[in-house]
Amino acid sequence: MTDRNEALKELGRVVTERRENAGITLETVFDRTRIRPEYLRGIEEGDYTDFPEPVYIKGFIRTYLKVIGAEDLLDDFNALIDRTEHSKSSYRKDHAAVGNVLGNGSSMPEGFKAASHLGLFIVLIAALIGTGIYVWYALNSGGIDLKNLKFFSFSGNGENTITQETLSNDIDINEAVFENVELSDDVLVSEEPEPEPEITPSLEIHAVNDVWLSVSFGDSAPVYRRTLKRGEVMRWDLKETARVLFGRPTAAQVILNGEDLGVVNPRAKKAETYTYSPDGNYRKIK
Repeated sequence: MTDRNEALKELGRVVTERRENAGITLETVFDRTRIRPEYLRGIEEGDYTDFPEPVYIKGFIRTYLKVIGAEDLLDDFNALIDRTEHSKSSYRKDHAAVGNVLGNGSSMPEGFKAASHLGLFIVLIAALIGTGIYVWYALNSGGIDLKNLKFFSFSGNGENTITQETLSNDIDINEAVFENVELSDDVLVSEEPEPEPEITPSLEIHAVNDVWLSVSFGDSAPVYRRTLKRGEVMRWDLKETARVLFGRPTAAQVILNGEDLGVVNPRAKKAETYTYSPDGNYRKIK
């Protein structure tokens, strides 16, 4: 295992620990990011075998870290992913250099036998003479018949042969030219980067210490009124503005639409009420 792979696995273990300490499951991360579960597990296990190009890997990691509040790890991830991308780029350059051996003035590959210059010259003269005779014959006999056209073929061992191939008058020229065209493996298809997945508006409340809560949405009655024990987490999808009464604002941490807002009010001395909107805005109600 390379140092890079070991470093990615170690970062994955740190990410898993941070997620579990935040009380967030992989299912919750999937619900909020719509990143496929196998990619989420790959990030935590440091296994990027089935991932797409590095630009997509970075987007997945950035979105995932934002959800669990671990964005401080992003630079470490990017440094390792960039090393992977540089390695692939170097491989492409080396591969291109190898594939261009005959076009850069270097010597011919081993096993390739150069054709005799004299043999090629003789064949060329014979071809010109044969073509001239055939054209003269065709002009004097009423036209050139493609069905009787002869072709010269040259083998790599210096032997020269003349073969006769029949062309049908019904062959479509475009079809004949492009029938056996193959795309090179080196052709790169441009792809539009996938847009980052949208995060579903949500409200999370983490109990730093025991805290009494009253939570309501819109103009409805409270849907939650009880003490949230230390270490517990409550989460709601925000379809409309939430109104939250904190008995102890110093004991609750809020995450709105994936953004960690921190402790509600570290200097509070009494209960306070806040509103949280689906668009990410929040404010204290006096």
